[in-house]
Amino acid sequence: MWERTKQKIAQWQNPAASSHELILNRHRIYIIPNKTGLVYTLILITIFITSINYNLNLGYGLNFLLISCGWLGINFTYRNLAGIGLSATASTAVYAGELAHFSVQLNNRAKFARYALMIGFDKPAMQTVDIVQLSTHNLTLATPANRRGWMPCPRIRIQTSFPFGLLTAWSYWKTAQQILVFPQPETNPPPLPLVAAGNTGTDLTQGSDEFSGVRNYQMGDPLKLLAWRQMARLSSPDNQILLSKHFEGGQQKICVLDFATLPTQLNLEQKLSRLCAWLLAAEREQVSYAFRLGANQYGPNSGEDHQLSCLTALAVYEQGTSH
Repeated sequence: MWERTKQKIAQWQNPAASSHELILNRHRIYIIPNKTGLVYTLILITIFITSINYNLNLGYGLNFLLISCGWLGINFTYRNLAGIGLSATASTAVYAGELAHFSVQLNNRAKFARYALMIGFDKPAMQTVDIVQLSTHNLTLATPANRRGWMPCPRIRIQTSFPFGLLTAWSYWKTAQQILVFPQPETNPPPLPLVAAGNTGTDLTQGSDEFSGVRNYQMGDPLKLLAWRQMARLSSPDNQILLSKHFEGGQQKICVLDFATLPTQLNLEQKLSRLCAWLLAAEREQVSYAFRLGANQYGPNSGEDHQLSCLTALAVYEQGTSH
């Protein structure tokens, strides 16, 4: 019996994660008197005992009136929370050490407004919102992202004490939403490991000495190579053409970001932190880079897609890629 009770309490405090919208009903809402409600109860008992001792009919009337108000408060407090729909929306990846922002949506399908709803991961940092009838309210809940990898959304608590403030009705919600956390970039990394294009084992980069014409834009071409004048002349409102300048002669420098070549005195997280800092620096300086991390082997390239692939590989390295 005791083990079963403990299991029920654990399920209540840590509900199963769900990717679907949660509708708060009588099976998910809990309500008890708060500190103000306990003081209110003590006052009612005092009035009742005093009325008995002094045979005060008005005291009986006042006592029963206040009891009725408290009893109605149970219904109104529960009603303020019941029927609310909770769902999660997509959130943006962050770097370790930053705040992870989880996007939450509250749906009020009732024909009456909800007031003084409090929602958050822990009581001190809960947000208070009002939702008008037949509307949706979007909000963002923040929590520190301390470790790289897929970060699950912590348990969310939603509660209310409206209208009398004598009782607190609350519910817990666990969403299956996760945020990808990239490694924290090294603060002062060494310079980028630049090499000549021919030393990477991949013949991908072009020369940069003599302009020889234009060619069709290729994914990963730096913005500085776009042929703006030719694009303006050849494009029309119905047909936008992307062209890049083409050079011949010389060798363009690129960088090779190889996990295996990092100093052995660095631990795993320090190595990933350095690779992350180099990735950001290469994109900022518009330098093509090759990336090698275990089974992840990417040839020299640049651009948002290439950067995201590399950062994702860093985030889930030796942690699994399922989410």
